[in-house]
Amino acid sequence: MCLWGNNDYLWMIDSRDTGGSTIANLSGDANDEMDSWANKSNTYAGCMWSDANGSGDRQALGLNSSDNNVSPANSDEVSSWRTAHAC
Repeated sequence: MCLWGNNDYLWMIDSRDTGGSTIANLSGDANDEMDSWANKSNTYAGCMWSDANGSGDRQALGLNSSDNNVSPANSDEVSSWRTAHAC
């Protein structure tokens, strides 16, 4: 699964193997910058949170799906994520 800091999958801010249950915090320039994402897994759905350590508003990374331009309400707010167990 991958997260990008700009629309249309530009400026990759993080990528992780699918199936990871550990919540990872984004830091530095990557924190609060997600504008597009992709999940090419048919097995695992992920989750992103607006705050560190899996807290705050949630957004799902659905199975075999992507979003090249997230809603303005969800833009630039992701601070943590995992690549398994959905939301």
